[in-house]
Formats: sequence, C-alpha cells, structure tokens
Amino acid sequence: MNIHLTSYGQGTPVVFFHGWGFDQQIWMPLIADLSMSYRIFLVDLPGFGFTPIMDWDAFKAQLLGELPQHFAVVGWSLGGLYAQRLAFEEAKRVSALMSIASSPRFIEDPTWPAVSKKVFTQFYDNLSQDIEGTLKDFLSLQLNKNQISLHLGKIPSQAGLEAGLKVLDEWDLRDQLKNFTNPACFLFGRLDPITPARLMNTMKMVYPHFNYVLFKRSAHMPFLSHKDLFIDELRRFI
Repeated sequence: MNIHLTSYGQGTPVVFFHGWGFDQQIWMPLIADLSMSYRIFLVDLPGFGFTPIMDWDAFKAQLLGELPQHFAVVGWSLGGLYAQRLAFEEAKRVSALMSIASSPRFIEDPTWPAVSKKVFTQFYDNLSQDIEGTLKDFLSLQLNKNQISLHLGKIPSQAGLEAGLKVLDEWDLRDQLKNFTNPACFLFGRLDPITPARLMNTMKMVYPHFNYVLFKRSAHMPFLSHKDLFIDELRRFI
C-alpha cells in the first residue's frame, strides 16, 4: 500500500495534489516551465492514479516520509482540500499553501456559497456511466480553444471515485483555516461552476489575511486554461 509520487527538477520543493477523477498527469504541461526553479513532487491521491485507497493518516505518514523537511504545497479542487489539511496539520513543514479552485468546504450551506450537492451528484452520475468520456468532455470544456497536449493518466476505479467523493462531501476545514498563519493563496476562476467565484468574497471576509487571485476568463482549471498567468502567480507567491 504505497503512495505513487514522482519528482522533477531542482530548487524550492513544491508538492502538487490533483483533483477528483484525475491523477498527477494533469500537472505535466507545467513541468517544463517550473522544473528549472523548483523541485516538483507530483502525488497521486488515495484511490487515483497508482496510489491505492487509504485513509488520511496512512497517506500523510507515507507522504511525509518521501518529502524534504520543508516544502510548499499546491492543490487543485479535491487536491486543495488535501493541501489545506496537510498545511494545517504540518505547519512546521509546509512553508506555503496555494489552493486552486478549492476552498475549506466543498459543498454549500446557508452561510457558504459553494457548489450544491445536486450539481455535484449529477456530475458524479455522469462520470460513473462513462468515466473516460466525461473526463475528456470536461477537459475540452475547460480548455476551450487552448491547444494543450494532455494525457488523462490512469482512469480511476469506481471505488476510487467514491472515496474521493466522500472526502469532498464530508471534509469541513473552515475552523482549522482560521488558525492557519503561514502564507496562503487561494485562486478562483470567474466562470467556474464547481467552486463559484462568489465564494472568494465570502472567504475574504472570513479569512482577510490570505492572498486571493481571480482569473477573469477561467473556469475550474486556470492552471491549464491560462497556464502562463498561473505560472506567474505561482512564481510570485512561492
């Protein structure tokens, strides 16, 4: 039961966590630009890619054993939840947190304008019926006319999807985030239907000490649809 992790480049260590339904391959278009300045660690989250399903404690213990003493962490969507939790619990090792199209609570409630459970369940149902086709359609919609060569990676199992869905549904890290004092940056896409941009305004009020960036023409994948802008923001922050 080993996690799957690969590393590239040299320089400041930065760990990348992918989103639900994907694996570490989603970050590959960034490697050539970043590997001269950063040592990049790409991680398959539990139940995705080549990392088996495991609980948080087992995942964290294995991961920390593979990483340098100090590192920054970047997480997209589901990976943003993992990145935030790791940053809270290991603040002495995580030097900076960057969260992309993610927040400490994925599902909406009366005080939190996130995605409705109905919308998310519908996407999950579509994914369950045709995993590869739905992921390709999702990528095509996100990237619009951007010509990016991207390999989908290992198609997730039904059990892996369900394990990831449980994290998205159940994890609520809002209180922990209030106590986080290390540098943090939250990136949103104005056109994102999954992590709505209006959530950024709520977070600014609750967590005014963090950095916030809005990609005005991006949806849920600004690191691919607006790669150069994203890389500029990452270099500025980390």
